[in-house]
Amino acid sequence: MRYLFGDSTESDLEFDYLAFLREVIDCAVVMAECEVTLGVTVEDRRTRELETAAVIAAVDDLGRRASQLVGPVASEQASAPVGRCAAAIAAAIREAVERESQQARAALAAECDEMDRQDQRQRERARTVLEKLLRAHDLPGAHKELEVAWTAAGVKATMRERTSFGVEAVVALDIPASSIFGIDLRVDRIADGVEVRTHETGGWLKKSDKVVAHKLGRYQVTGVQVGGDATTVRLRMTPEPSAPGFVITARRGGELHVEPTGAEPGREVAIDERDVARLRLLAERLETAVRALADNRTGLVSVEIDGAPIAQHAHPRVLAERLIAAVAPTVQQIASHSRSPGELVLRRPLGDNRREEIFVSTADLRKRLDGLPSAAREVFAPLQLGGEPAKPAVDEPRPPARPPAEVKAPAPAAEVKAPPPAAEVKAPPPAVEVKAPPPAAERPVPVADHRFDSESDTRPDIRHPGRIGPPPAPKSDARSGPSRLAPLASIADVRRATPPTASRGESPVIVDASLFDDTDSPFPASRPDRPATDRPASAAPRTVDKALEIAAEASRKRGDDSALGDAIDRALDEAEGPPSSK
Repeated sequence: MRYLFGDSTESDLEFDYLAFLREVIDCAVVMAECEVTLGVTVEDRRTRELETAAVIAAVDDLGRRASQLVGPVASEQASAPVGRCAAAIAAAIREAVERESQQARAALAAECDEMDRQDQRQRERARTVLEKLLRAHDLPGAHKELEVAWTAAGVKATMRERTSFGVEAVVALDIPASSIFGIDLRVDRIADGVEVRTHETGGWLKKSDKVVAHKLGRYQVTGVQVGGDATTVRLRMTPEPSAPGFVITARRGGELHVEPTGAEPGREVAIDERDVARLRLLAERLETAVRALADNRTGLVSVEIDGAPIAQHAHPRVLAERLIAAVAPTVQQIASHSRSPGELVLRRPLGDNRREEIFVSTADLRKRLDGLPSAAREVFAPLQLGGEPAKPAVDEPRPPARPPAEVKAPAPAAEVKAPPPAAEVKAPPPAVEVKAPPPAAERPVPVADHRFDSESDTRPDIRHPGRIGPPPAPKSDARSGPSRLAPLASIADVRRATPPTASRGESPVIVDASLFDDTDSPFPASRPDRPATDRPASAAPRTVDKALEIAAEASRKRGDDSALGDAIDRALDEAEGPPSSK
């Protein structure tokens, strides 16, 4: 039964590839961890060896320097007490140096043994997880070869897997009691009437040639090997290894070959057409029985990487890299046919218009890599699960740069106008000289109507001279706004300083009311039907542009205010009348 991809298209997968992928990743993770552990152990061993060598060298140097001090005394005054003391000290120095050196070497040996045991445990763990993988699945793209062999210890069945990426594994198979493979298996228990005919030479001069028929019913089966489309059967007349026999090789739908073994040279086998059917029947029945053992996997016998056993290989990570590289194309193909993002999906037909969907999320697969360092995760990059660290950049030759004439810059957007840079912002225009208003003598001043007065006004002019003078001229600096005008001096209120002299019978003063009707705005009215962003910059109200107009308007209004104040003062004085005399 073949599986379907996630979009229900046909695939060539005949087993649950997603379950196989999980176990491949688990196995590769352990292999990568084993590589890391072995690397740490190698560094620790080298460090401890250097430290021990330094300690031993220091002890030897101390002993040599101490011996140089006491040695001459011991040799020159051997019979004197000081000489005997020096000799004893020299012997103690040699003994102490030897003792400390041996202790340092013993400590190093103990630590190295512990490191070896740790490495062995890690390798056993890697072997265990690899055995779990191979007991349930075959290696990716492996060529399988099944073999049943009869030895003095009994019958053993194995399966050998060879891959194109240099990995070879041997798995032990269990032979159930119901199998035909027993300790003593003869040909007549498998097929009847199996014969072969040979051409044999005889006589003193060996010139005679005759055809001899050999009935194979009593021959014992000593080995069966099934690989690809070929089946090889080994037969012997007796269990002894040197006994004569035959090797029968039959290819499915192809040729049949029989070769004698353990016999004298000159013995040739002639395959008769009458014997072909029986020989093929023998080979086919043995092939069927051997292939039935492929699912009875009991354990891992050996694994080799490029001909070296994995238990002795210095870099177990190589196996992880090759396993991941072998399954990556199929994983990417499944991902391209999966409709759900972040999932690998397969479907299995169940019959009766029903299908079963099997999936695994890439997040679950990435979670299996959590215990690995970032460098070890690079092994799983071909799976494209996401979340792998980026590989370091590799310096590669870059193509030559194009000439400037061929580079086309993108056209700027016509609708968007970038603001001018700060360097291009134009400064405000220089201050324009504002002409001062004409002097009070030339300026028309509203005059009260005295046509109906009964007596003339003889009051002195008590107005402050600053109120009738022209406004101060604007400053010459470039400041904008009202700050350009000089501050006005404070004016004392002297309207009541001198009592009025006119009589109470004066007529009321007529005041021009139009002076208070000034409602003009210093800024032009904005147009509501036109947004401010669409108006030209010159139409927008700006303090810089209106400063001169404000100054002129302020000067005119100050003059009007002065005239109005004078009229009000006279009206108040006339209303109060002359002061009473005592």
